[in-house]
Amino acid sequence: MKSARLGEAQGCHDATDHISGLSDDLLHYILSYLHSAPATAQTSVLSRRWRSVWKQIPDLIFLEESSPDSVDAALAAHTAPTLDKLAVAVAKASGRVSAARVAAWLRFASRRDAQEAHVVLSCKEPPPSENEEEVEELEVPLLESAVMFTANLVVTFRLRLPPAGSFAELRLLILTLAAVSGDDLSRVVSTQCPCLCVLELAMLNLVGDLSIRSDSLRAISLRVVGKESQLEVTAPSLESFVVHGCSHRQVRITAPKLTEVEWDDAYDPDAHRLLDTGRHLHKLVVTQWSPMPPLLERFESADELSLHLAIPPFAWAYNIFLQNTSNIPKSKVLTVGLKLMGHATEPSMLHLLRRSGFTTKLVIEFIHMDTPTTVCPTLICPCSQPDRLRAENVALDSLEEVEIHFFTGADDEVNLVKLLLMCKKDLKSMTINVADDFSLSEEVRGKIHGFAHPNTKLEMGGSSSHKRDICMCKDHDCQPDRLRAENVALDSLEEVEIHFFTGADDEVNLVKLLLMCKKDIKSMTINVADDFSLSEEVRGMIHGFAHPNTKLEMGGSSSHKRDICMCKDHDWY
Repeated sequence: MKSARLGEAQGCHDATDHISGLSDDLLHYILSYLHSAPATAQTSVLSRRWRSVWKQIPDLIFLEESSPDSVDAALAAHTAPTLDKLAVAVAKASGRVSAARVAAWLRFASRRDAQEAHVVLSCKEPPPSENEEEVEELEVPLLESAVMFTANLVVTFRLRLPPAGSFAELRLLILTLAAVSGDDLSRVVSTQCPCLCVLELAMLNLVGDLSIRSDSLRAISLRVVGKESQLEVTAPSLESFVVHGCSHRQVRITAPKLTEVEWDDAYDPDAHRLLDTGRHLHKLVVTQWSPMPPLLERFESADELSLHLAIPPFAWAYNIFLQNTSNIPKSKVLTVGLKLMGHATEPSMLHLLRRSGFTTKLVIEFIHMDTPTTVCPTLICPCSQPDRLRAENVALDSLEEVEIHFFTGADDEVNLVKLLLMCKKDLKSMTINVADDFSLSEEVRGKIHGFAHPNTKLEMGGSSSHKRDICMCKDHDCQPDRLRAENVALDSLEEVEIHFFTGADDEVNLVKLLLMCKKDIKSMTINVADDFSLSEEVRGMIHGFAHPNTKLEMGGSSSHKRDICMCKDHDWY
């Protein structure tokens, strides 16, 4: 009996290696779930059978803990004739990676007919030393088999694109942080990518104009690309066009199938033209930073309309908001991102609701300032006028759903919830998701339940974090790593002087960044360039960014700096 039990025990703990007996193809399939080339390489220590298994895996993925040397070693050891994917994300602590090294990785992907090629360089890469050339040429090889190619590089790289040949299978092209010739990029996209569907360009130093003609392109996204250049796109299949912070001198988009437009940029109807595009869109996203009326008047209706509004704490700024949104397209779903900077919330939303009679779903995203102003600083501001709070002429017959994100339970937010439930008593559902690190008190929950009709489905307390991936707002932390300021320590900084300021968007954004990095800065002086004067709108924006205790001086002359300025671009040479 004892020996029988011993046999059963031995059977239960059979030490036979059943995995090593599997075929190579099956082992490659199993190892692919590790999603890490270094981790798969470590399986070579298991036994002699495993020493070469990893060298044949179809996916080579190097996550951020990888060093450039380890990437080189793995590529040298890899023996598979073809590759499904090469993805390299270099460790932040690895230092600078040369353009020649990146080119070698891309040539490896090209030789192995990789279907996907992805390179992401460190976002915290140190600047080049004085002994190094600031600009490096990165020769991009033809990736004839690649379906996807993404490159997140560094500003010191200048791309040299292949002059001939075809990216025959390429569907997705994403280029970030590099310099590139407009003519070269135009040629590659227009004549060497016959199947390209999605083009995304971000923070590119585009040298020259960009002219694209493509029958296959369906989506174009441009973020800080080609400032002051001209953009021309002829794409009969284009459905989505996104532009952020590009300040193109002229834009001409010919796209009869265009259904989605996101515009966070200057808009002049004479210089920025959307041709052959109808008056109805599936989705339209517009920000307060761009001249809104001409763009909003370009379209009669949109299934989804998103307005991202930032209103500095001045009466004139509030009047601009009223003018900008006096005539908005009809929409089924209306999303409003609100950064009011001290203006009253309820009259602002009432103003929008009066123009939203066809809306069935309302989404509100609160944008909170680090140093909130609780009261509008002037009694003459339209937001403080009693007639703005009258809700009897607000018709929301079609409204069925309300979503609120980044809710904190502040009095003005609770009052807005009450107002919405008063304007639409038979609302079907209301979802209130809270801001990070907030939870709703029982008192606030009780108030909201008291406002609501018994048949209204109420959901409260969920997280708003899922909105970060799609948020267009400049104040949430959903921007690329290079724009995150939390790791910038300026403890000793007390004063900032800026000279030859023109009020351009990138200059205003820099002021905002500095005031975010050092919220209690003692003083900031902004002197303008010759023949420039700061508009009230720019002044208001900057005042809105600043801490109340920061001494701000704006509008002085920079001419006294001419005697000591070293720049070659001012006119005293």
